[in-house]
Amino acid sequence: MTTPGRLGRAFETARRESRGAFIPFLTSGFPDLVESDRLASALCEEGADALELGVPFSDPIADGPVIQRTTEAALRAGVTLAHVLGQAMRLRARYETPLVLMTYLNPILRYGAARFAADAAAAGVDGLVLVDLPPEQEPSLWEEVRSNGIDTIPLVAPTTEPSRLPRLLEKARGYVYVVARLGVTGSGAEDDAVDAALARCRALTEAPRCLGFGIGLKTPIERYRGKAEGVIVGSALLESILAAPDARGREASARGFVRELRKKLPGLGPA
Repeated sequence: MTTPGRLGRAFETARRESRGAFIPFLTSGFPDLVESDRLASALCEEGADALELGVPFSDPIADGPVIQRTTEAALRAGVTLAHVLGQAMRLRARYETPLVLMTYLNPILRYGAARFAADAAAAGVDGLVLVDLPPEQEPSLWEEVRSNGIDTIPLVAPTTEPSRLPRLLEKARGYVYVVARLGVTGSGAEDDAVDAALARCRALTEAPRCLGFGIGLKTPIERYRGKAEGVIVGSALLESILAAPDARGREASARGFVRELRKKLPGLGPA
């Protein structure tokens, strides 16, 4: 039997505690490298089950206005993929929290796929979400990532064709990122088809299902009891951080958000 990695152990812990897992998303390098480390540390210390670090990119087509604002701030601060890997390395030295990079393809191509996979593994990265690269394309890149021990996490939407789903989930590792709303991050209406998407995912993979895009403190996540194993929150968290007046307030907002969100997680426990 294969020993589960950090992501696997995190979901096992959530299951034992009869709750869903919480994965916050933070734009790496926002608002600058030093404060970004503080915010990331706050999320880890308050009990995030895993942490998604967003790689700043100049053309974030899937991101809504909130994440775009934080991305622009990080880019103005000069943050690159190399800086994101450095942040991952610093976090890994202090915390066992699983780290997932969420990125578009272009930064990886500029960095070099083989070099990226090796450096990400050395930095302690556990998983990768590639927003604009389907698993069927660039198979050598995906294999390079997997061969370095990094979980490849697919995106599944309510509009994903059932006939295509087996190919998406065939090599899913870590978890499956299930898009809970149509549109960009942080916007769009809840889609009734998400329940069917979650059920189809379970029929094809044992990987945990995590809901993202538009999830926040007001989301009735209990309606997904027994249907999903975790939630991913980005825009709502970053919006609360952006509303704070200074660095101390931003860190306090991050900590408070995690504490409030974790209170909802038992509602996502087993049916």
